[in-house]
Amino acid sequence: MVQVDSLLHAGYHNPVQRPWQIERTLTKGALMYPIFITDEADSLIPIPSMPNQYRIGINRLEGFIEPLVAKGLRAVMLFGVPNDS
Repeated sequence: MVQVDSLLHAGYHNPVQRPWQIERTLTKGALMYPIFITDEADSLIPIPSMPNQYRIGINRLEGFIEPLVAKGLRAVMLFGVPNDS
């Protein structure tokens, strides 16, 4: 394991997060893709204020992510977006 002088960043001890914290050239492997999950299982709803972003139902999630992973995506950040009701 990498010798750490400070424990301010717990990610140093996580093998997935460690490469995100070192200085280097920005590559697609260092990026996370935001995914907005809705509680409507089969939905694919465009988000007007964010071009090419959608609220995605859980039943469509795998099909949405597969082509991104094929292009080299390694990490996503999930945001839950419940209905207004």
